[in-house]
Amino acid sequence: MKKVVNTLIVSAVIGVGAMALEVPKNHLVDTAWLKSHMGDKDLVIIDVRKKGYNKEHIKGAVHWKGKDFREGRYYSKITKKPIPGYIAAPLAMERTFRKSGITKDSAVVFYAGGTKAKDYRDGALAMYTVEYYGFNNAAVLNGGFAAWKKDGGEVSNKKPKVKKSKYKITKFNQNIIATGEDVDEAVWTGAYQTVDTNGKGKHWDGTAKDPRRLKEGHLPGARPMHIKVLAVKKDGVWYIGDKNHALKEYKKAGIDPNKPVIWYCNTGHLAAGGWFVQKYVVGMEDGKNRVYSGSMADYTRWPKRKLVKGGN
Repeated sequence: MKKVVNTLIVSAVIGVGAMALEVPKNHLVDTAWLKSHMGDKDLVIIDVRKKGYNKEHIKGAVHWKGKDFREGRYYSKITKKPIPGYIAAPLAMERTFRKSGITKDSAVVFYAGGTKAKDYRDGALAMYTVEYYGFNNAAVLNGGFAAWKKDGGEVSNKKPKVKKSKYKITKFNQNIIATGEDVDEAVWTGAYQTVDTNGKGKHWDGTAKDPRRLKEGHLPGARPMHIKVLAVKKDGVWYIGDKNHALKEYKKAGIDPNKPVIWYCNTGHLAAGGWFVQKYVVGMEDGKNRVYSGSMADYTRWPKRKLVKGGN
């Protein structure tokens, strides 16, 4: 009997040790959480800042450049180059997963800059992309690199040695992406509310000259709200605000937190910030909370679709 009990205890200990690391349910971590798991073999930290990685980054973090998880499509008549910002192809994303050392058991934490109100969009965009490709154990570091440094986190200027994985994409989450047809339905029937995350400005009033778009303006019936208003500043660092803060900003913009929503901007970058807050801070299930991938860079290439200039 004693031998059986000892065997059960050993098995239990082995079982606990074998459990994969899981991110919090709200997919938002703070610096304390990240510090406490820095030695975990399943943790993968990814720096998605556009600048600064080579100078210093969170120790052990790998770097994702835009081209690692975004791709160009169509061509701009002005720049004569592909329009950047679309979700990368499955083959490209599989390569990015593998070179980052991500496996099915990994817990991934993305971090952006944290020095500007809109910085969190970079981490949210990476989150959106991996979720589209069926990877759900990922989170955003609230406050980004600025919070990490403020709280005394260890930094380095050395690239980590990464053991490449054999990650394979096996599923897609179509419930978080909006197509042009979905936008048509939203415009014509109001089944979804649409939010222009560029906010009010030159795009909204139609005076911008963006080479990614064929025309300017916004979707009929859309509400303007730049995602930077969903962030709050504390001790020089920009954090994603809590639910109460988000709801106050929604009310100002005329957004119903309980009605299905399609977020859009120029190529889906800012829109991913709105999607993240709505899903993980406010709370709305997939299928009712979508990003129009490609956004206005895509929609303005569809014939016979009208945009509105100015207004509330």
